Amino acid sequence: MFMQYLSALLLCVVLLSQQTLPQDGPQLPIVLQHADSIVGSGPMESGIREFLGNVRFTQGNVTVTCDRAVHNVGSNRADLYGRVIVKQGAATIFAPFITYDGNTYQADATRGIKVVEGASTITSRKGYYSTQTHITTFIDSVVAVDDSVRIWADTLVYDRNADTSVAHGRVVVSDSSGNAWLTGDHAYRNPGSQRLQINGNAAAWQWDPHGDPDTMYVAADTLLMTKDKGLNRYEALSGVRLVRGAVSARSDSMVYVPEPGRIDLLGHPILWSDSMLIVADTIVADVPERTLTTLTGRTKAILVSRTDTLYPDRFDQIGGDVVVLSIEQDTVRQLSAIGNAQSITFRTEEERPEGLAKAAADTIRANFEAGQLSDVYWLGGIEGEHHPEPVVAGRAETYRLPGFLWRDDRPVMVSPILPFGQKPASAGNP
Repeated sequence: MFMQYLSALLLCVVLLSQQTLPQDGPQLPIVLQHADSIVGSGPMESGIREFLGNVRFTQGNVTVTCDRAVHNVGSNRADLYGRVIVKQGAATIFAPFITYDGNTYQADATRGIKVVEGASTITSRKGYYSTQTHITTFIDSVVAVDDSVRIWADTLVYDRNADTSVAHGRVVVSDSSGNAWLTGDHAYRNPGSQRLQINGNAAAWQWDPHGDPDTMYVAADTLLMTKDKGLNRYEALSGVRLVRGAVSARSDSMVYVPEPGRIDLLGHPILWSDSMLIVADTIVADVPERTLTTLTGRTKAILVSRTDTLYPDRFDQIGGDVVVLSIEQDTVRQLSAIGNAQSITFRTEEERPEGLAKAAADTIRANFEAGQLSDVYWLGGIEGEHHPEPVVAGRAETYRLPGFLWRDDRPVMVSPILPFGQKPASAGNP
């Protein structure tokens, strides 16, 4: 992961401070390879040494160059000025100014810093490194990029010992392709365990890499991305909202596995599709190749559809142990209610209410047109009854199947939050 090489920041200042933490074995010699001039003042134990012009130091495989270096022996402080470049192996640090305080064991780059290693780059307006804790803090307009992820944040804290990163404030994370964006108040990344966690006002957007205009939007208190046996797994925890095309949902938690393509909505899930709503103990969406094909409500499942906007208290309802919706182009085409299936269907004639029909069967199947029930079939163990309009009028709200629910707080699509006020060039590529 990027940032593993930031120990070079320590080495660059130790070269001048000549103050090191206790270590095993002899310290490598510091070699001044060049300076246009050297100026010293004061006694050896408390004076000041100044190196001017094309300064170049080496220690082992570490090379430091700068325009000017000042070592204050008395205050145990070293300052590097002007075009500071630190190289160690494949890692390079750039900064206009770096200072090291040997009393606090902290190196500061307060005028901007850039760290590069291969395809990995981190930049920020300020950077701080503790030689005791091996923790680096990047502050203000932080941008971290490697071959798999891009991170923008107000603050990024990297623990070299644990190889973990924590980002805070206006955090935006993108995959390398730009097809997935995530935001939140805090982000935690552990490359070793292949774990990325977003906390606080977390949200994610995913664009179809093949040009499908539909975007999948997920928001929750926490978003968690892990990888197991090479397969990605995405989880949303607490207050989950999902939107894709004509489908929206709420639940306590969500699990999404891109391969083979499945979304599980768990904990009081509610899903809206067109003008219909489905509730169940668990709702599973099959999304092979990110195309929604099937919705399955398991245990105490019920589908509710408002009959007519002229009669807002009347709802068609179909329920069963399992309810399966077949989807084409984000539109419900067919429904099957299996096991203890029941239905309530309100009837109209030329926009006049004509009562309702109640039925029960082993299985109920229905077709939809333009999001409304059309043909309904009852199969096995059929029981039915008709309630005429004089009986139903004024009492429509009493005709409800067990588990009936209707809510209008349907989630809606939210525009992506872009880093530091940037504007998107195209969908999926801010």
